[in-house]
Amino acid sequence: MNIKVEFFRYDLIQAIGAGIYEISIVKNNKSEVLYIGESVFVLVRCASHLYELKKKPEYFGFTDTIIDDPSITLKFKLIEENINKILRKKRETELIKERKPLSQSGIADRQKNVEDKIEALTQFLNGN
Repeated sequence: MNIKVEFFRYDLIQAIGAGIYEISIVKNNKSEVLYIGESVFVLVRCASHLYELKKKPEYFGFTDTIIDDPSITLKFKLIEENINKILRKKRETELIKERKPLSQSGIADRQKNVEDKIEALTQFLNGN
């Protein structure tokens, strides 16, 4: 894994608590939302995402080649703090529908299948 990771650059302390977060991918000054999620412990959940990504790059649609591209930055950012689980889940679903993350199907917080995640990420990186 040779990509750059920006882990809650401006909101690290707030990410210790409950809220909604986004993971985006940046290459050549272009950015796209890769994933939106919610957690009672955002920082811990996102560290878990990084662990899964390192273990299995296809977790977010990466391939062995893409995960080694140093011109790619993966950004973790807190969208909003929210301690109410019901409202947090509802808002997460709204944001997924609105922002259409590359790795998610648009049905609640479900991810696409592996092939579709890889295709979506590859298309973004190729400028399509």
